[in-house]
Amino acid sequence: MSLLKPKTKKENTASAAQTADGPKEIAKPKKKHKARYILLYLAAIGFVFYAVITIINQNVKIAEKRAQLSELKQQINVVEIESNYLEKVQGYKGQELADYMEKIAKEDLGYVSNGERIFINVAGE
Repeated sequence: MSLLKPKTKKENTASAAQTADGPKEIAKPKKKHKARYILLYLAAIGFVFYAVITIINQNVKIAEKRAQLSELKQQINVVEIESNYLEKVQGYKGQELADYMEKIAKEDLGYVSNGERIFINVAGE
């Protein structure tokens, strides 16, 4: 009777890997890091999505500010024209000032001189 030594796990794996045809590859264990890669991909996609939304939002705000800027430029032009007109009027003296006051009284306040008549066109033409 001969006593045999029990095989260890290492020997069992090695003997199972070899067959009559020759040695075979041992299957590698699957990596459990796939979950990490999926989370990284999701985080990257989320960041890109956030960046695109932010850029679009900023472009909309820029367009609104440009519209406000053009509006303000128009208002500045109007105020400059009015300012130039008032500076010109401020320099009026003598007959020029009297003519200007008469013009304002007639056009804005509705006054008339002695002997003048006002005709109102009710047809709207």
